[in-house]
Amino acid sequence: MPEPITLAAISLAGIPVVASFLLDRVGHLLDRRHEDRNFPVVREPSPEQRDELAELQGTLSGVVARPADEVRDDADALAAMDRARTLLEHLHDRQIDFAGERRAPSKYRIRAVVEVDKLRDGAVGVRLGEVRSSASIDAQVKGKSAGGPVVGVQIDSLE
Repeated sequence: MPEPITLAAISLAGIPVVASFLLDRVGHLLDRRHEDRNFPVVREPSPEQRDELAELQGTLSGVVARPADEVRDDADALAAMDRARTLLEHLHDRQIDFAGERRAPSKYRIRAVVEVDKLRDGAVGVRLGEVRSSASIDAQVKGKSAGGPVVGVQIDSLE
């Protein structure tokens, strides 16, 4: 599960606004009747991404209905918000920041998806020697069974 540290740094009053924004953007992506010229979709979501967005839409609907202080202490809710943002950033090809966050601008984007039925040994979605701290990395490793550890991202050195 990602460590949604930056979302946890948002003020208590800002959490409902962020959750509502993410829910609105996910809904817009899933049910586009008109194009948003201010926030255009650069990449069409894959069928898997559409499924994940639909699941996140349900999760975010529940998050929006909860008190902000409860959401702020819920790692799963923050992780869902973070994942929704990551998908939106990928599909819109732009970084989405909220007031109160201190995220470095992302200059480098890496996305990896590994899907296998059965792994004899372990697997690594993305293995990098040296990475700049301004990189945005999104890795998914999906498998039904594995004979070893499964790692989304392995970084030897962070610059």
